[in-house]
Amino acid sequence: MARSSASTSRRTGTRNARPSPRCWPRPTTSSRSAAPGSRWSWLSCDEDRPSFERFHRTMPWPAVPFGDLQCKKRLSERFQVEGIPRLVVLAPDGEVVHADAADLVHRYGEGAFPFTAARVAELEADDERKYASQTLEKLFSIVDGRGYVNRGKEQVPISSLVGKTVGLYFSAHRCAPCIKFTAKLAAIYSNLKGKAEDFEIVYIPMDKEEDGYLQSCSDMPWLALPYDGAPSRELARYFNVQEIPTLVVVGPDGKTVTRDGRNLVNLYLDMAFPFTEEQIRLLQEMEDEDAKGYPQSLRHSGHRHDLNIVSDKSGGGPYICCECDEQGLGWAYQCIACGYEIHLRCGRNAEGGSAGTG
Repeated sequence: MARSSASTSRRTGTRNARPSPRCWPRPTTSSRSAAPGSRWSWLSCDEDRPSFERFHRTMPWPAVPFGDLQCKKRLSERFQVEGIPRLVVLAPDGEVVHADAADLVHRYGEGAFPFTAARVAELEADDERKYASQTLEKLFSIVDGRGYVNRGKEQVPISSLVGKTVGLYFSAHRCAPCIKFTAKLAAIYSNLKGKAEDFEIVYIPMDKEEDGYLQSCSDMPWLALPYDGAPSRELARYFNVQEIPTLVVVGPDGKTVTRDGRNLVNLYLDMAFPFTEEQIRLLQEMEDEDAKGYPQSLRHSGHRHDLNIVSDKSGGGPYICCECDEQGLGWAYQCIACGYEIHLRCGRNAEGGSAGTG
């Protein structure tokens, strides 16, 4: 198992790249809960010995010695380790059972053992059955059978949310990306409530301490699951939440509409509501039409080369705008040689933007 901080890039889609900064919950497992006969070992990617020793003290298993660079190199090459964390599971004869089981541990805990293809298929089939019969009441019964959420000191029955579009907001206090996104989401929530839309948000706390939870609740205008780490972890596991902030949207029928609510909010703001495939397709068609009014190339004050307009059909994709530092998708002004990309609107609105020379 390898561990270190992930690398970043403006263009997303590679294994180590992130579309925007995030806080990452750290799932753990223990050799004490492992099946008899199983063995665990840690391969560190820490850059200095104090970090290695400090992190190893949190683990109940042995580690490849910090100074054994040849062993680490051979193992990394043998298992083609490009991103971390990575958990490679081997059979007793040395054959690879699973090339990267970290996500399985995060999602299923010890239930993922022995990590075989048959076990994974069994777990995924069970998930599909749960999703097919999902309702809002069943979702909250997953946690502890509690039939209410909180609005300040008031208890709000789960039954009052049935028939609404509900966002489940996984976040935490003192998480910089969460703080930034919470402010944006609060403005959108206020706009939608002002339009009398049947929309509600429930905070699913990932805070490690109750003081952080209380501070988070004071910054949020919506409902909150009562503070208790276990219920939040169960919902995070159910929806396979691997990073925060995450916004999962549940439709009026109680079925999951999208687990990608955060990205949709960043891209479309309150126009993303109700977050359905039909609504997102409509917004994308509107973007395609709007793009016809933009020049094919642009000279931008933040970059030395001309920027050319691209779409997801001509080299575009997920990116972070170099002008406003917000997420973009598809349409962009791009310098492919330098990896410099900006929103179309940022190219039009930025001081110094002008038609290109090409």
